[in-house]
Amino acid sequence: MMGDRPKGPRGRVARIALNVADMARSVAFYTEALGFQVLDVGQEGSREQATLLGGRCESQTLSLGGARLELTRFFEGSAPYPAHSRANDLWFQHFAIRAQDIEGLARTVRCLGGEPITQGPPQRLPATSGGVTAYKCRDPDGHPLELLLPTGDGRDNSAQASKSHDTVALDHTALSVADTGRAIAFYHDVLALDVEADHINRGIEQDRLDGLTGVRVRVVSLRTEPPGPRLELLGYEAPRGRAASWTPRDIAATRTVFAVADLHALERALYRGYRGTSRRIDHTLLSQDPSGHWLLFEGEP
Repeated sequence: MMGDRPKGPRGRVARIALNVADMARSVAFYTEALGFQVLDVGQEGSREQATLLGGRCESQTLSLGGARLELTRFFEGSAPYPAHSRANDLWFQHFAIRAQDIEGLARTVRCLGGEPITQGPPQRLPATSGGVTAYKCRDPDGHPLELLLPTGDGRDNSAQASKSHDTVALDHTALSVADTGRAIAFYHDVLALDVEADHINRGIEQDRLDGLTGVRVRVVSLRTEPPGPRLELLGYEAPRGRAASWTPRDIAATRTVFAVADLHALERALYRGYRGTSRRIDHTLLSQDPSGHWLLFEGEP
């Protein structure tokens, strides 16, 4: 499959879509704690969206550093994020926010309703694990987040940096996967994403970051089309994570939304080698990757 690449440019992560239980609470958390800006007044989803996702809903779009976060609340039938979830569980998907003052931001997040995953303060990973300083937590619905201070001083003087908060931009979104090799092949074959970095993270700092013991995780960064966050695959070789199945409207069913130049070519590549659940309405296709993460593909004009 690796040689059978779809035509056209690599897929672009257009936005991350989170299902939430309380729209007002979620908007307040992401704007007040993390510096997101509200882009629209919110609206009820279309009939086509309700058919695609399995229920009537309302959505609101936020922005940080040019990246988009879509919050979706279904009017009925959303299972809550599972209690006692762990960083290695296969429904785990976080997005990482680059920060200028990671310790201060972690305190703010905790004060405004965020729940820590990381044991103790932000963890500085060794150079073999990327050398970044990171902190993982959960939003009020249970969605995992990562605060990230890149190597160096972490400053970003771009015009897109938030002026009233210590957040800068979305760095990447990361998916916990059951089989790293199969996941790499899927994203290469369907979206033409190539491996940008591939390394093993382990040690006491990684254990504290994930709130686990004896972590050995393969971290694979895939090159996506700019603008938009990168895509990372997290293959936990130890301890192994648990699997579960979620409907698109359940709180844990985060959707990575890709903009693609040729939806027909993508659909052919998807059906040629991967037989997961898929449905299409007009220029939008909803599907899943081999680990069960929900993906939404939108054709660009």
